Amino acid sequence: MSQRTFPEAGKGTYVLLLRLTEPVTLTIGLLGRFDFLAGWYAYVGSAFGPGGLRGRLKHHLSPAQRPHWHIDYLRQVAPLQVVWYLASERALEHTWSAALQKLPGATVPAPRFGASDCRCAAHLIQLPDRPDLDAFRELVKGPVAYWPITG
Repeated sequence: MSQRTFPEAGKGTYVLLLRLTEPVTLTIGLLGRFDFLAGWYAYVGSAFGPGGLRGRLKHHLSPAQRPHWHIDYLRQVAPLQVVWYLASERALEHTWSAALQKLPGATVPAPRFGASDCRCAAHLIQLPDRPDLDAFRELVKGPVAYWPITG
């Protein structure tokens, strides 16, 4: 990992980009059992609790030995590569999830993944290729910061 200290301390929204090199079948807590194809996965989350972005991303950078959130199960087999984020008082999680679903080849591999507390189809999107940040920025019509995790 290139850095361990996250650059933002405030609240905000983030996208974890993970890469799965081989297909795998996983049981995601009570959500169920799902097949995940090799490829890229974009997980959208928000951090509005006391730790903000820094606290939430510290969790996502740590090994997922005892999964807490749906994404923790996938993180056990798909390493985190990149984080996109925006420090903001406004929650953009639902808008960003919808935008990711508009990228070429995007699919929802596990309905309700990360979205058990909202009406979104899912907050996890599978993509055949690494998603393009500029294309995403254009879809969300706003700034999004980039934080590389791996080299």
